[in-house]
Amino acid sequence: RELSCQRARTGADWHTHRLTTLRDMLPRSTGLARAGLAPARTGLLLMVAKQPAVSAFPALTAGVATASDGSDDLEQKIAATVAAHPVVVYSKSRCGYSARTKSLFDSLGVEYHAVELDKAADGAAMQTALARLTKQRTVPNVFVRGSHLGGNDATQAAALSGELQKMLGLTS
Repeated sequence: RELSCQRARTGADWHTHRLTTLRDMLPRSTGLARAGLAPARTGLLLMVAKQPAVSAFPALTAGVATASDGSDDLEQKIAATVAAHPVVVYSKSRCGYSARTKSLFDSLGVEYHAVELDKAADGAAMQTALARLTKQRTVPNVFVRGSHLGGNDATQAAALSGELQKMLGLTS
């Protein structure tokens, strides 16, 4: 096993593990194999956060950066949407990862606001604006109580650790 450390943008400590197989590293009681998060591949890199990978999102609460290409309107629209709903999932209707994220919220009994980028008239431009704001180009792009959580992997990991439930106020 190879271990190296780096600092993430949010200041959380991250560890990179190179594993022979992920299943060898995780006990069966974690339920990761059942959740489909523990594939048996060699040389797999796994990012494990010592702290949750949630970042307070100053651009959404303190205003947005200025740009001359009309992206201000989209960034303001994103900020307004995130502020108006406790959980926002920017997704695509045919994306399997987006479906898994929405299914997770459904199983927790949590209402969420889904924005299907492939069905929105300004979806491609909105995805570009999201990438500028979050540094994440992929979907799903999940926000919980005004904080950017990340994609499907981060959301599933937060749910498994109980951090998502704490963020949603489902547990104390």
